[in-house]
Amino acid sequence: MKLAAPPLPSLWIAFLISMLLVSSNAAFSPRILQQSTSNSKNYLTNEALWFNQTLDHFSPYDRRQFGQRYYEFLDHFRTPDGPIFLKICGESACNGIPNDYISVLANKFGAAVVSLEHRYYGKSSPFKSLTTENLKYLSSKQALFDLAVFRQYYQESLNSKLNRSNVENPWFVFGVSYSGALSAWFRLKFPHLTCGSLASSAVVLAVYNFTEFDKQIGESAGPECKAVLQEITHLVDQRLASNDKELKAMFGAAEV
Repeated sequence: MKLAAPPLPSLWIAFLISMLLVSSNAAFSPRILQQSTSNSKNYLTNEALWFNQTLDHFSPYDRRQFGQRYYEFLDHFRTPDGPIFLKICGESACNGIPNDYISVLANKFGAAVVSLEHRYYGKSSPFKSLTTENLKYLSSKQALFDLAVFRQYYQESLNSKLNRSNVENPWFVFGVSYSGALSAWFRLKFPHLTCGSLASSAVVLAVYNFTEFDKQIGESAGPECKAVLQEITHLVDQRLASNDKELKAMFGAAEV
């Protein structure tokens, strides 16, 4: 797979977007944004498109593929040299491109908006059965290469529609939470494929024993629910110590 670089002048898009997001300009105030989204439909588009994605990007022998769902919105696109905004979907079904702040930015910059559903979620699962063996291809590393392959596929598809070749539009990637981490990692892993990224609330620091998360769950759940959760956790720990195979079998995790 040949991964070509976008033109260097496209870096101004990243700068302008970052400036606009922190600007006090009324056009980007929360009140105006809320009005623009609440008075219109929830999605810019929910018309699904498909392409064949590689199952294992790290095997030179495995040539299996699966159908991966994506969406495109071209109403604001400035043909032919407008930027392309890639909205990364995270750990849930991706049912379309939401009508949110990215729509405002796309209108401002004349951008096309595309969004790729994460492997194993929604309708983009490589397997019908999610056994432990089948789940081994579910990882953030595979997902990053999914994005890179899709980026190249869509750019080539756009070039074909515009009857041109070897032309690169500037790409900018967006993500929130886990997909925000993917956005940041994508920029680091493939700096030649994007002029910038917006990683909103990105979980870029992996914590192995993240006890603070459990504490927050307990506070949010309230004392009664917290006590029940603690009791269940204690019972599971006891059963794991006495008969871990039986317990794992109850959750379909006997092979783990």
